[in-house]
Amino acid sequence: MKKGDLVKWIGFPGASTKPATKYGIVIKTIRSRVFGDTEQRIDVLWGDGRIGRCLYQETMELISESR
Repeated sequence: MKKGDLVKWIGFPGASTKPATKYGIVIKTIRSRVFGDTEQRIDVLWGDGRIGRCLYQETMELISESR
């Protein structure tokens, strides 16, 4: 995922509860080193104006890629 992509929150894989439907736009990508591995996280601007920070990409579904 990259800046400008439209995403949908799907929650954590294998979770027993279904999350509320939320759509947003990726506003920043972050690379972090965790236990020696490089991991990419994203910040998302949600439709209600709030910002989700350092979210796992696995919790998102890519709806539309930016050009």
